[in-house]
Amino acid sequence: MKVSGLLRHIDTFAPFSIAEDWDNSGLLVGSYDAEVDRIAVTLDAVTEAVILAREKDCNVLVCHHPIIFRPVKNILDDNEQGRTIREALKRNVNIIAVHTNWDKTQGGVNDTLAALIGLNNTEPLDTFGVRGIFSPKMTLQKFSKHVKNSWKLSHFDVYTNRQPEKISRVSICGGSGGEFWRSAKAKGSDIFITADMKYHDISDAVNDGLTLAICDHGEMERASIPALAGKIEGCGIGTVIIETRALPTITRI
Repeated sequence: MKVSGLLRHIDTFAPFSIAEDWDNSGLLVGSYDAEVDRIAVTLDAVTEAVILAREKDCNVLVCHHPIIFRPVKNILDDNEQGRTIREALKRNVNIIAVHTNWDKTQGGVNDTLAALIGLNNTEPLDTFGVRGIFSPKMTLQKFSKHVKNSWKLSHFDVYTNRQPEKISRVSICGGSGGEFWRSAKAKGSDIFITADMKYHDISDAVNDGLTLAICDHGEMERASIPALAGKIEGCGIGTVIIETRALPTITRI
């Protein structure tokens, strides 16, 4: 199979046509005509991921976050993006990004997060995200610990002015989903879980009666990588997961 064939396979479960206009999913470094030997899957395409991919005999690295997102004026070794691209070209590693198409597709980031914590009767929250029912109902404290353990999070920060008696109706948006808090509230959610929410959005949401939980962006989406790797492996080529971090684990002092 060539890289072009792998892209067609990915398109069957995470169509590139549903990616946002501002996104940059698809083949970002490499050649459509390159033969695929083995595939590595990771959250972020960083230099370490490229090196580890080659050490595992992989010449394709599929990542969730695009290595090229904004216009690139140069490719130098004095920054991580430049080092990663140079390393990929030197080692003949093709880099594919599966970003907002993996966020939005059925069975993608948000459906995986929902399944990991046991949400039922799920439905789309908005352009991104998912809403579902958690049963049996749990106290906020027990539910928070359950999510933190299920997604392997280092922290789970809860903001509330009106603590719900029990958690049942849950809305999730993997990654930066702060803009969807109004949709979560409109759907009667007991709690909305996302990442990267701005101070004033948190204030508005909480003072409007919604309970929020803010997670680490990378940790939250990393929980979906095994599901992505499983779907990619359906192409019949050996696939491995590479554990690297663009950011270090947060340290609370």
